[in-house]
Amino acid sequence: MEELQNPIVKWPFGAATILLMTAVGAQAFDIVNNLTIVDGSSVVATDNRTLDLTADPDLAPGARVIVKTTSTATEKLNPGTGVKGESITGIAGKTFVTEYVYDGSGFVQTGKSIQID
Repeated sequence: MEELQNPIVKWPFGAATILLMTAVGAQAFDIVNNLTIVDGSSVVATDNRTLDLTADPDLAPGARVIVKTTSTATEKLNPGTGVKGESITGIAGKTFVTEYVYDGSGFVQTGKSIQID
């Protein structure tokens, strides 16, 4: 068996991975860790965004992705490639959070988004 050059210590033994969204358009991320936080609040949405998630071949079912999104008005965060669930319609200056779980073939939203501020 080949030894990894830079092995990743996955959550819960290592830190969660934090990924940052841009303000508009497709948000494509490769998910490697068992817990990933996608930050769409540090950069506020100024137009609709689409969340595209690709699972690493070694990702186990049950991996979680938590998504935070903030918008300037009613911009949407739409599920894209690899993501199943509802669009999140923003409210000016408000932050919404939702969670997706990897089921072995894609990321499934586990509940409605909630406004946290």
